Amino acid sequence: MMEISIKEAIEQDFARDVWCLFGLPVDNLTMDSCKGLLRGKARPPMRGVLSTINVNWVAQSFADPSFRAAILNSELVSLDGRPLLWLAKLLGYPMSEVVAGSSLIQELHQETSTSQPLSIFFFGGDEGAAELAMAQVNIRQGGLRAVGALNPGFETVAAMSSDAIITAINKAAPDILLVALGAKKGTQWIECNRHRLRARVISHLGATINFVAGTVQRAPRLVQNIGLEWAWRILQEPKLFRRYGADGLILLRFLAKRFLLWRQYLAWQKRFRQVQIDDSVDVLEENQAIRLLFGRNLQISRNSLVRKVFIAGVCSGKDMTLDFQQTEFVDGAFVGLLLLLVKHQHRNGKKLAFVNVHGRLAAIFDLLCFREFIH
Repeated sequence: MMEISIKEAIEQDFARDVWCLFGLPVDNLTMDSCKGLLRGKARPPMRGVLSTINVNWVAQSFADPSFRAAILNSELVSLDGRPLLWLAKLLGYPMSEVVAGSSLIQELHQETSTSQPLSIFFFGGDEGAAELAMAQVNIRQGGLRAVGALNPGFETVAAMSSDAIITAINKAAPDILLVALGAKKGTQWIECNRHRLRARVISHLGATINFVAGTVQRAPRLVQNIGLEWAWRILQEPKLFRRYGADGLILLRFLAKRFLLWRQYLAWQKRFRQVQIDDSVDVLEENQAIRLLFGRNLQISRNSLVRKVFIAGVCSGKDMTLDFQQTEFVDGAFVGLLLLLVKHQHRNGKKLAFVNVHGRLAAIFDLLCFREFIH
């Protein structure tokens, strides 16, 4: 498998149509576009970590910075649940459909036109579920071919990261490594081992192993479409009631505290959509650092100069200062790119400073949960 260069990986990352939701980067994806990325139909096939976020993931990201960082480090992030899709639309974001991990795997498996199925390895799940999922996949000749199954049991992340386990997975050389260890432990395990694993796509998809194995039934499509899949899951697994209830309360409290600010943002958004976009960037060299001075109305398109400037800044290996003294409005796509910039500067061990963030801009950063990245 041909490896891409670091520069190519950075360019691919900043080419994403990514938006900021609750301080997390979310890609504007459809099911078809996501399948195309995995199969390499739209551009070179995806490599890296795919995260599918739901209300539980958002709630955990509020409480655990390391969990949020794991999502930030993902190469692709989709919305897994109607509530988050509805909230994204309320912010004026262009997302049009849910891309749930379990639906993605199901649709890939149901494909019959592909001559080369994607190989998949099941890691985790309930006792015996991974082996059963492997058998169920291979009964039918579809778009997936299971090449391995392993349940490490209830061990620590360190115990599940042994050379023997990593070697067993790498020996199978899967296109997709499906992890199901519980959201927090699973993301920790992926972050700990992603650079040791040879799978092209690594994703923690929770109950998907059980769905594929048939030990838990997915909600009917109608129930999914009206946003009540969580109720269906509770009927099958009553133990989920407490977790779902706690997560829902966390999100509702967050939204209640920011209700007035949310309304104000929508008014600002409507106003600045009628104003000429000014996404200009002046690049100023300052000794061993770079200062970026932004324009007035930062609404980001796929061809925005901001993307190229951020790529060049990251590739320069220099500290960066972002100056917003002229900026009056930023949209969620610009803040999404800022999240990617935070990620890459952190990976490079370089500083990223923000200056002249106040007034309306500070309020928008607060609403989108970006304020805590500013220092």
